[in-house]
Amino acid sequence: MPVRALRSALVRSRFLVLTFGLALAACSSSTSPSAGPTITIRDFSFSPSTLTVRAGTTVEWLNDGPSSHTTTSDAALWDSGSLKPPSGSGAYSGGSGGTFSYTFMTPGTYTYHCSLHPPTLYPAFVGSVVVTP
Repeated sequence: MPVRALRSALVRSRFLVLTFGLALAACSSSTSPSAGPTITIRDFSFSPSTLTVRAGTTVEWLNDGPSSHTTTSDAALWDSGSLKPPSGSGAYSGGSGGTFSYTFMTPGTYTYHCSLHPPTLYPAFVGSVVVTP
């Protein structure tokens, strides 16, 4: 086979491999879950206190304050249990505290609180997730 024909065949095969690889990557990324929004727990508050997401979204709560906290559904749909504060000297770590995730499948408004610091004692320490279709 002449050198020119070999080069042409090599270029075509590389193109096919590259095209197949890109197509496979596109399929993989469209079916794998992506990181959802995060609600940060700090200083007896949820931030943001109200979050709006689409049905099927997984929301993560992250404790980044100096105390243990929970995220507990007012309708008893979920309870994270105690989420430990970041390790270290008590300074905010930027994200190494306990986490909890919940996937919202049905549209509606979901309210929650910290069961360790209930709304009767900490009325502002509440949150809600609004789920749209």
